[in-house]
Amino acid sequence: VDYPLMHTPEDSEKYLRKDFYGAYSINGVPFLDGRCSLESANLIIYGHNMNNGTMFGSLKKYKDDGFWKENQYFTVYSETTAYRYRIFSYEDAVNGGDVYKVGYQPGEEYQKFIDQMIKDSDVDTGVKPQTSNKILTLSTCTGNGYSKRLAIHAVCIDAQTTDESKLKETGN
Repeated sequence: VDYPLMHTPEDSEKYLRKDFYGAYSINGVPFLDGRCSLESANLIIYGHNMNNGTMFGSLKKYKDDGFWKENQYFTVYSETTAYRYRIFSYEDAVNGGDVYKVGYQPGEEYQKFIDQMIKDSDVDTGVKPQTSNKILTLSTCTGNGYSKRLAIHAVCIDAQTTDESKLKETGN
């Protein structure tokens, strides 16, 4: 998956059927849930499951035996930071279910949320995020109606600046 990520807090689904320029497009573009910001404890990114494997169409490969072991890391880039994630869980989640709740703060409720994602996972990855970790969910349709969505959950394991002025200051 290699796409710019769109975000519009005022209209969470604006890019469901619009391109990067705001023009109508049946394919839409990947977008961050409007209820989230990059500072949120749990982020949700939506993208279409394209039959030709583009956009989030390749995510269905996680259902294949052994695919996760070879593809458990990914990076999300903002204007100034590269966030490294490790997948800890994936499942066919109920559309609108608990995995789509946002607004968690570090604490017991957030840990229960994370633990439930681990419990519901199609595979035991052995990765166990804690309440201090940020979580990102990639969500796409399963191709089997609208009641379920493929949800791939990942934990942020590293964040590095990509801001050139800061890199120069630290000598990197």
